[in-house]
Amino acid sequence: MLHLCDKFFHSPIKHIMKSGFTRMLLLLAVVYCYTSCKKSAIKPVDKTNTDYAALSKQIALNLVQSISGKYGGANINEGIKAPSHISSNHSGPVLFSVNPLCGYTIDTTYNTTATAGDTTKTFFGNFKFVYTCSTTIPDGYLVHDSLMNTEKGPLFNNKYTTAQNYKVKALDQTYKLVSMDGYLYSLVETVNSVGYNYVYIGYKLQGLKVDVSSGSADVISGTALLNITLVRQDKGWPDNTINMIAGTLEYLGNHMAKLTLTPPNKSYLVNLLTGEVTAL
Repeated sequence: MLHLCDKFFHSPIKHIMKSGFTRMLLLLAVVYCYTSCKKSAIKPVDKTNTDYAALSKQIALNLVQSISGKYGGANINEGIKAPSHISSNHSGPVLFSVNPLCGYTIDTTYNTTATAGDTTKTFFGNFKFVYTCSTTIPDGYLVHDSLMNTEKGPLFNNKYTTAQNYKVKALDQTYKLVSMDGYLYSLVETVNSVGYNYVYIGYKLQGLKVDVSSGSADVISGTALLNITLVRQDKGWPDNTINMIAGTLEYLGNHMAKLTLTPPNKSYLVNLLTGEVTAL
């Protein structure tokens, strides 16, 4: 399994260290490699009665929601441009001066808090966005970010962390078909009256082609390799129950994806618009 960690983890970490990327992404990547390598020595028993259909829905929808800006950062549906809600802390080139956009970088942080009823929501993170060009016209971008959303109320305390390190490139002159390659990491922690749940998902994006012509991202082909860690501690249980799962997301187009999890060697068809899950 060490060779898998070398290919799947060591390369992005070297890039992160060289670029000074955020500690949050480094931490998530360390967890990713640790769980990947440990799977060769640990074969945990599924004592959690995991709802794999619900987990499959979470895994499949989380990736699309992340690249569409639900948790902050870049939104693939907006085309080859920086997010409209994030501004740089220095002046940039005018819209029609395209040459200076090549290599133009936005590197910033944000921190906002909102209260609704008895729930407090906080959004904060680090965001780096770089325009890329094949010739003299921007036709892609690089994203390096770590984003955290928290929800806190009298009976719960939830944290949603997303770290992204991927590149996007236009595949036609309309910019409506783009490719994506790179890494995305998701960590969801929920604490409530039942207990504590932790879901970590690492994605390795391989040759994704995304059609944004309808305004809603449709990943029409490509795969995402998965590494998942589940931790659950219900009240009254003395120890955490840990599950480690590998998997593959295969994109079929028309907002559909096939998800295979090993273990437990189950496959599901997921509708990325409705969230409907069908066992195969």
